[in-house]
Amino acid sequence: MQLVLTAGLVLAVDQAVKLAVRSSRFASLRLGPFGCLRVVAGRLWWSRSAAPASKGLLMWAVSAAALMAAAAALPSSAVFVGLLLGGSLSNVIESSLRGSVTDFVCLRFWPAFNVADVALAAGAVGIGFELVRAVGAVAG
Repeated sequence: MQLVLTAGLVLAVDQAVKLAVRSSRFASLRLGPFGCLRVVAGRLWWSRSAAPASKGLLMWAVSAAALMAAAAALPSSAVFVGLLLGGSLSNVIESSLRGSVTDFVCLRFWPAFNVADVALAAGAVGIGFELVRAVGAVAG
């Protein structure tokens, strides 16, 4: 249940923020010395090929099955798997429909990113910690 709720929440929040940012009429909102908020059209690595948009959805479905199996084996990772699934699904849907992904946080020291990217990073780090903890519990 946590997995589905987390994935749904990430998908909804990411798409809502992207819609708000795309529909706003500001050119750029400064974040002081850190950078700015502005719309940047990014492309997912798989969408740079001539492959159809369905390729991204197929890749997501295969990855989702593997991640759900991991969450079943390690139930404490459900929220982190939800972050990964929600963030990746949001980017795949947007890229399939629009041909690009809307990034909007532009920091001086980092490439442009969005809410889904933050969820992906948090999910990957969380799963990494859960795996280390599980291996430590088995080894100890």
